[in-house]
Amino acid sequence: MKNYVGYGRLATLWLFVTIVNSYFSSTASAIPAFARDKQMSCSTCHTAWPALNTFGHKFKENGYRFAPLLEGEQKISDDLSWGKNFPISTLINGRPYDKKSSGNAKTRAIREVELMVAGPLSKHLSAFFEIEAEDEDTNARGFDIGVPAAALTYTENTAVNIQLSWADLLWFDPYNTYTSAHRMTRGHKAILEQSFGGADNDKPLRTSRQNVTLFGRPINELFYGISFSGVADQSEGEEADTITTRLAYQLNQTMMIGGLAINGTCSSKIGLASCAVDRDYTRYAIDYELNDKNILLTAVYMQAKDSNSTGTADVENDAYYVEALYTFRNGVRAIWAPLLRYDAYENENGSESISELTFSVNYYFSENFRGMVEFWDRNGEGTTTDDDRLTIQVDAAF
Repeated sequence: MKNYVGYGRLATLWLFVTIVNSYFSSTASAIPAFARDKQMSCSTCHTAWPALNTFGHKFKENGYRFAPLLEGEQKISDDLSWGKNFPISTLINGRPYDKKSSGNAKTRAIREVELMVAGPLSKHLSAFFEIEAEDEDTNARGFDIGVPAAALTYTENTAVNIQLSWADLLWFDPYNTYTSAHRMTRGHKAILEQSFGGADNDKPLRTSRQNVTLFGRPINELFYGISFSGVADQSEGEEADTITTRLAYQLNQTMMIGGLAINGTCSSKIGLASCAVDRDYTRYAIDYELNDKNILLTAVYMQAKDSNSTGTADVENDAYYVEALYTFRNGVRAIWAPLLRYDAYENENGSESISELTFSVNYYFSENFRGMVEFWDRNGEGTTTDDDRLTIQVDAAF
């Protein structure tokens, strides 16, 4: 039986945080870089920040422009232009309470700090990079600093975009189904968090890697992407041999259905401990997104196949999730956003079936400042044990 002792007093703590932050947020004036530069509300691009709405999809696809190949307001030369303001944003994340039944309570007052720069460099070029520091990686001076994502994109037209990136495999994808960067929850979706049979350097799908990607929309309803990539967490892209194919079809203004195919090999030439022999891996998935004003519904079903550690047999595991978010608003501004997600996945060649339930409530003190209470529960099997977790989290972007 799980132990819920002490959860009651956390409601009191959350109420206190709500009252205090409601007071201070009334005087807050900081807004994220894109909204600041364009003098538009955060809700222009977000269903509930940080989840993207359909307009946000196009904004990202267009290289952080409101229209394809739109030049910046500040024209330096025929080949160089950018916005009025330098496009820099900062995100500060804190978890004043974080407790798993299997571990100790943690006061992660400041858990993560991110610095992001993104925007057009010229009519055809745009760029993004992110620097972050987290409490999970520290040195003698404090948090270690890393670069989880960086991208340079050349746009010929809406159908042809070429992107060079150090990021996760699907960073180019504008939709919410496979995203890690725009997630609303503490935890990641199971399809992004599992390494399955471990042939992709024993890392999950959300791990950064080197990518060369071609993507775009040959017609308005169809999004495609083709990537050539290295294995996960291999910073120099040695013996790159991963091909990702992504298709997403817009059924109407609010509904998308898509497919994903990943085929790769982790070569023994790289010298990784997880790939003492050549190991092949595939990931096939279908996904669905409904993005309609206050409702965001996403779902993915994935089949994974990996060569085992000796390369003598294949192991197969399936995973899926369904996530629903509803946003309560005051006018256009998000106020409350409850979320419910169910994840299910297999381990050990399908012999272990694990399920997870995530429920969170987000409250927006201002458009760029949210608080969240999240409860997560796992029903384990085999080597994966039952567990649960309660988290209080705050995010501020400016």
